[in-house]
Amino acid sequence: MKPRIALVAMLLCAASLTAADAAPVNFALHRPTTGSAICKPGEEAEKAVNGLLASKTHDKFCSLARPAWLRIDLQSERKLRGFTVKHAQAGDEPASMNTRAFALSVSRDGVNWRQVVQVHDNIEGVSVHRIAPVRARYVRLDVSQPAQDPADPATRIYELEAW
Repeated sequence: MKPRIALVAMLLCAASLTAADAAPVNFALHRPTTGSAICKPGEEAEKAVNGLLASKTHDKFCSLARPAWLRIDLQSERKLRGFTVKHAQAGDEPASMNTRAFALSVSRDGVNWRQVVQVHDNIEGVSVHRIAPVRARYVRLDVSQPAQDPADPATRIYELEAW
């Protein structure tokens, strides 16, 4: 009888796990992406959603525009709960190149935007931003200070994940 009780307890415990307990799904992965003018060929906007961190020269979005921007079409409306931004250090570049100030906005139609994250003092190589659940089809990253040093003009985003 006791083994049966233990089995029932294990099944009840497993059934109580929710979607929040599972690893988040990255809705931005391999989705259509556009962005501001690039630093050089090979550093286009779509590199920020390719799921790779392998190469400093082929797996990042880099822009010299100020402000720089990145826009992702999730291709259908999704319920978003947060974002992960992988900055320069995540791609094995110096921490001094991590994005300093940026905002994340969402839209259902690509016209009307709602800002859901505002960061003024990031120093992390990977920043995680939980938000109140919101439905959106589009995500936009606006970078106002691309690096720790205000004189460094390059925005370097290795991945922008929407989950």
